[in-house]
Amino acid sequence: MQTIEAQYEIVTPMFIGGAHQNDEPEIRPPSVKGALRFWWRAQQWGDCLKSNEGNAHLALKALYRDEAKLFGAAARDDAYGQGLFQLRLKQIDPQGTEKKWPKNNDAGAGFLGYGLDATRNGQPHRWAIKQGKFTVCLSLKPAISSDQVQQLQHSLMLFGLLGGLGSRARRGFGSVAITSLNEKTFNFQNSEDYFEILKKQIASIQLAPSMPLITALNDAIQVAKAGEAPDPRRLMDQLGGAYKEARKKAGKGMAKLPFGLPLAGNKGSSDENNRRSSPLLLHIHPIGNQFVAMATLIPAQFHPDYPEGKELGFYRPILDFMNTLERVYP
Repeated sequence: MQTIEAQYEIVTPMFIGGAHQNDEPEIRPPSVKGALRFWWRAQQWGDCLKSNEGNAHLALKALYRDEAKLFGAAARDDAYGQGLFQLRLKQIDPQGTEKKWPKNNDAGAGFLGYGLDATRNGQPHRWAIKQGKFTVCLSLKPAISSDQVQQLQHSLMLFGLLGGLGSRARRGFGSVAITSLNEKTFNFQNSEDYFEILKKQIASIQLAPSMPLITALNDAIQVAKAGEAPDPRRLMDQLGGAYKEARKKAGKGMAKLPFGLPLAGNKGSSDENNRRSSPLLLHIHPIGNQFVAMATLIPAQFHPDYPEGKELGFYRPILDFMNTLERVYP
């Protein structure tokens, strides 16, 4: 049976739960598969739109169908079964448990991870995998096509170049770095090599038109370097400080809406009933003896209740933040 293997390094503490509540943090196949689904959708939306001549309704149907064929569908949907590959983890090597960092509002990392620390309702500090390594092994079924194999490889790469696992993964916690894919290794000794691989990966994807219906790689995406430091936690503090300043400049209450929902704020000044993940993904990546912070903006239509969120200008506070950083793409 054909297989794909990808090895990853855990760069920043990963706040990820086990199979049961109160379990110690644990990397499990469903969590990894969920992350791969996200990056698969992000790269495939442009292709689905193109093949359906820009008809978003038909493209959504095609996206669901293609995802179900490849990844499998819910048990009640017998049409697709378990998908075209089986995912398992091996060589899982968690190195230590983090029980005290970050502290709420203690430097920038505390701002990025607010709520991971003990809160007023008595919840203790959440535990995380401090660092470590793991390997994702995909066993491919004979019916899988060469295009689908390539899609999976792209998903594994994007996950390991810009992604992470667990709570606050979009804020840089649980960042993972790909170290090998099949026979190819990725041991970046300088930022330029890392940026080059990242740009080639994006260039290989059919980007969707800007402001798509879903979070998908599109013509308006931006990737930037947000800092560099010899220690990932110090870098998280720097990144968190810059992010906090960007939110402050946006204004109060609903002015922070582009950063995602719900918003923390005074009663009545924010929408606590709706949810929308932040379009800004933060990531920490090892480069030689240093670490770089990456910020990726994937703008899309914000939320049905906010029609102004269909235009790129809606994200002005985040665009202003991205303009202060070192542009990597485009």
